[in-house]
Amino acid sequence: MSFIRLNGVEKEYKTKRKQTDKRQRFCIRSIDLSIKKGEFFTLLGPSGCGKTTILKLVAGLLRPDRGDICIENKEVTRVPPEQRGVSMVFQEALLFPHMTVGENISFGLKMKKINKRERTERANDFLKLVGLEGMNLAYPSQLSGGQKQRVSLARALVTKPEILLMDEPFSALDPGTREEMRRLLKKLHRELDITILFVTHDREEAFELSDRVAVLKNGKILEVGMPKDLYERTDTVDVAEFLGLRNIYYGIVYEQKFSCDAFQLQLLNYEAIDVTKGWLVIRPETLSIQKDNINTETNSQYLQGTMMDISYKGSFYNLNVQVGNENLYIIQDTGTEFTFVKGGIVWIGIDSTKLHFIKEI
Repeated sequence: MSFIRLNGVEKEYKTKRKQTDKRQRFCIRSIDLSIKKGEFFTLLGPSGCGKTTILKLVAGLLRPDRGDICIENKEVTRVPPEQRGVSMVFQEALLFPHMTVGENISFGLKMKKINKRERTERANDFLKLVGLEGMNLAYPSQLSGGQKQRVSLARALVTKPEILLMDEPFSALDPGTREEMRRLLKKLHRELDITILFVTHDREEAFELSDRVAVLKNGKILEVGMPKDLYERTDTVDVAEFLGLRNIYYGIVYEQKFSCDAFQLQLLNYEAIDVTKGWLVIRPETLSIQKDNINTETNSQYLQGTMMDISYKGSFYNLNVQVGNENLYIIQDTGTEFTFVKGGIVWIGIDSTKLHFIKEI
């Protein structure tokens, strides 16, 4: 059952390039999107792909040129933001500098004519919820970046919205604080059972937080799915490339064999009668360097290559092996019993059941 639904939504507006001073059209094109109640849904894509525009359309900060937007089966396309039951958290905390933390959090309640005693109690409750108990009298200038975003999050949630919209809220924070905020947001989503529409360009962030993800490019949704499905079985080569799947090779499949200029591999899970063109995706973590080329597993295949680069990453190695005129990138556990030698000949073990072929359309 859809809680948030976008039907054929389009938005077009002009941008100006400083270099040429020529006007360009940018648009959201025929967006169809369905989000369930209580779902953590993420819009993922590079800068300028239209993620924030979709968020603002749902919030009511922009009005679509075509299509309609529904929340809980009610069309809200022309309903003002304050009547949509949504709250929004931006990249910057945007706190009132002359107000205390408590006053910032309770400001929305004040606009709703909630009495002062209840405002104070609810603000203190949400301060505790975001891990800032006892800081209600502090001012924004006394807070760190992470603390400011916690206050911003508490302010958005204290009015008990049905939908929380978040526009890259952690991108300006340092890595440690960003990880803390992710854990906090997951905890709050679980405890409050709120619907969250989240915008990010960070694949790791999207995968860690989301129930489902929509990957965007140039104002269009390429694919929607659960993080694991998108990473392991995407239907779109653009999605595979954006998700950082580096081993992507163009070739043909015939009689369950994929062939490209550098190698040939058996595809156990793909059947096609005719010659089929497309891309083979080999996830780096599914490959492994072997001591020899002895095939001891039914589903294993092997390729010979030359070790080109070795990078130590703590719990794993990043390896670059040249096979023919192509490079294979491998993630190998550091617990391996043998050492790698740059320039040495190696055998790469491949699990045939984890190969994924994307048919060219």
